[in-house]
Parts: sequence; C-alpha cells; structure tokens
Amino acid sequence: MGDLTKDFDRSEFACRCGCGYDAIDLTFVEKLQVVRDISGAALYINSGCRCVKYNAEVGGVPHSSHLRGLAADISTRDGELRFKVLDAAFKVGFKRIGIGSSFVHLDIDSELPFPRLWTY
Repeated sequence: MGDLTKDFDRSEFACRCGCGYDAIDLTFVEKLQVVRDISGAALYINSGCRCVKYNAEVGGVPHSSHLRGLAADISTRDGELRFKVLDAAFKVGFKRIGIGSSFVHLDIDSELPFPRLWTY
C-alpha cells in the first residue's frame, strides 16, 4: 500500500542522493498510477525528484522536470515492459515522453514544449 496512491510511496520518488528532497507532484503520481493500472505492471522508479546537485551529477539538464517533482524515469527491463508503459502512457495522455534503452521518462511539465517524444 502506498502513501500517495494505492501503489506508490513518496519514498520511491525521493532524490537518490539521500538529501531528502521528495516534493513529487500528486497529480503526476495519480497519472502514473493509472499507467500502472493499465499496463498491469509493477513500476520501479529509477529517478523521481532530484536536487540541483544530484541532477548535475547524473547529467540532467538545468531545466529538468525532475527538479520540480514533475517527472519520473521508470525502469523497463525489456522491450515488452517498455511497450506496456508507453502504450499506457499514451492512453493516459502523457505529452512528454523520453525513451531510453532501460527506462522510460514521463513528465507533465507544462513549462517545457509539448507534445514531445525523444530518445536517449
């Protein structure tokens, strides 16, 4: 049981550097919960919120949506899971999606251009 939605805990979105930054946007998490429900897959969050220092360490862009708690990178161990996550994300209405070899980035940052689809 999650403390944000039925499946997601705030701790899953906390900055990985250990600083405690965890100001994830609840609207974003609720949309992510629907992605989880539609895909039927447990989703592991590689990266949610990031502090400025950690964002720079991992090569994030200075205007990253992770800095404002509006994004998450979801681990996708294989092409089947990547497809399920992407299919569900489109159905839910995500308009900013990045595709990496082992993760999918989803965000709801209205301050950045959308719709956008990119690869890493």
